[in-house]
Amino acid sequence: MKSKECQHCGTEFIGRSNKKFCSNACKNNYHNEAYRESNQIVYNLDKKLHKNRAVLKDMFQVHRSSPISLDVLKARGFDENFHTHTFNAPSGDRYVMVYELGYKKSFDGQIQIIELEAVA
Repeated sequence: MKSKECQHCGTEFIGRSNKKFCSNACKNNYHNEAYRESNQIVYNLDKKLHKNRAVLKDMFQVHRSSPISLDVLKARGFDENFHTHTFNAPSGDRYVMVYELGYKKSFDGQIQIIELEAVA
């Protein structure tokens, strides 16, 4: 058998002709790192969306639909550039949504937060 080099750690090993890793641990680590790198963008985006949802949820529980300054949300880490979709209410109002929570801006920098009912 011919000596080969592990694709993950570089250790020389002897094994089957098609074997690429010296151990199962190296094989798992190699694939875990590849998966982590390929999904880093999605992970970071998801993290920002969840942060925005948490801030909206906290503020909704305190203020309900009362107007609140967008600056208050931003001070808690809210980033208005990250949202999931928009919602056109029957009244004609357009809400920027983060999952089931949304907000609409008024001309004076205030926002109104809403929570949509879950659809079963």
